[in-house]
Amino acid sequence: MSILAEALGLQLKNKEIKYSVHGDNREGVIIAQQLPNVKIPVTILMLTDDKTNSVSIRIYRLYQLEESEITGNLFFLLNQMNARYRWGKVVLDEQDIVITMDALVTPFSIGDICIQLVYYGVQMADEVYTSMEKLKYQF
Repeated sequence: MSILAEALGLQLKNKEIKYSVHGDNREGVIIAQQLPNVKIPVTILMLTDDKTNSVSIRIYRLYQLEESEITGNLFFLLNQMNARYRWGKVVLDEQDIVITMDALVTPFSIGDICIQLVYYGVQMADEVYTSMEKLKYQF
């Protein structure tokens, strides 16, 4: 098992956050969170890499798009969002808006850093959601 994933798991367990560990080398930690008024649970994937002392965080299913919503205006909006945020970026993965972030960590800091970045990612998602709803109803 990845040392970083094990340390992250212990720190999440201490904070009573439910998670599961996956991957060939058990390097991925997944948190599935059901948000109010959302049918599909949000998935937070944290991939650890012991060689580079890093974690890559991906927050999936924050906003699902219809095919008709994928336009040039959407890509312009995503580029504007990415210019505003320092620690994360907003990408389109098929019809799913995904927040991505990377950080350097140690076994002692990984839990706090991951939790802080997830909070930051959710704040980004709130703004993305609001902006995308405004874009949807523009004429």
